[in-house]
Amino acid sequence: MKKMFSIVVVSAVTLILSVGCSGGLEMGAKGPEAISENAIYVGHHSNENVLEAIKIAGVKEGWRVTEFKSNAVIVEKIIGDKTVSSTVVYENEQIAGDNKNAPMDELLKLRQAIVDELKKEGLDH
Repeated sequence: MKKMFSIVVVSAVTLILSVGCSGGLEMGAKGPEAISENAIYVGHHSNENVLEAIKIAGVKEGWRVTEFKSNAVIVEKIIGDKTVSSTVVYENEQIAGDNKNAPMDELLKLRQAIVDELKKEGLDH
């Protein structure tokens, strides 16, 4: 009886573990549905190289660029009498910025400058 109970317990644990570990994505990975609609795909590069390109492009477009995290910067710009800002993040081989506190047309100019800088530096694929 004890042997039968042990076999049932081992079988149940094996079944639970095999079902729990058979997901399609790694834990923490983001599938295509999580990709931001305004993100720039840049491929696999070091955070340092991509963030340096973002800094150069930001300064050229009149943004003040402040390092925030190892994969993010905060950009600020004075437009008229108002200061606008955005957080630009590099993750999952993409660069994305939020447009909650900055006009989209200004962010699109920054986006184009980043793309140009990556091409110039040979950091794009």
